[in-house]
Amino acid sequence: MIQIVDWIQHNQLQTKSVLDFGCGKGGTMKWLQGLYPNIQVTGWDIGTEQYKKRPRNVQFDGIYSIDCWEHIERQDIPDAIENLRRISHEKTRWCHIIDLTPAKKLLPDGRNAHVTLMEPPEWQTIFQQAGCEVEQVSIIRKPDKLFGERVRCQILCRP
Repeated sequence: MIQIVDWIQHNQLQTKSVLDFGCGKGGTMKWLQGLYPNIQVTGWDIGTEQYKKRPRNVQFDGIYSIDCWEHIERQDIPDAIENLRRISHEKTRWCHIIDLTPAKKLLPDGRNAHVTLMEPPEWQTIFQQAGCEVEQVSIIRKPDKLFGERVRCQILCRP
């Protein structure tokens, strides 16, 4: 999570409005609110009942995701990016941490739960083709008990 904390601090979002895209049960949101009591964190995750509605009539100062994009079918990614654009303004900063490692879980149809596994340059191209200004792409490698090594890419961009 250090990448998200660094991103928040670098972009001075400690007292701003931030969206957790693909927030799951909201654990990261609660953790961030504990670190930064004045931050306004909203969650959106279509896979959960509590957070399934897309925020409307609001524009966030920052949007981040952790291990979300790889769960979205490749053909649906441009629409997801466009949905995030609708709730961004010209100065909104995005930070997306995307898992590049196959999941341990399978979907009911037998496919890997990480339905979209691509290399960092491919992710960068998708965001750029959607009109985003990609500022940085980096690789995050960490030891992991289940995976041996977990490999993620971090994309910092603006809509």
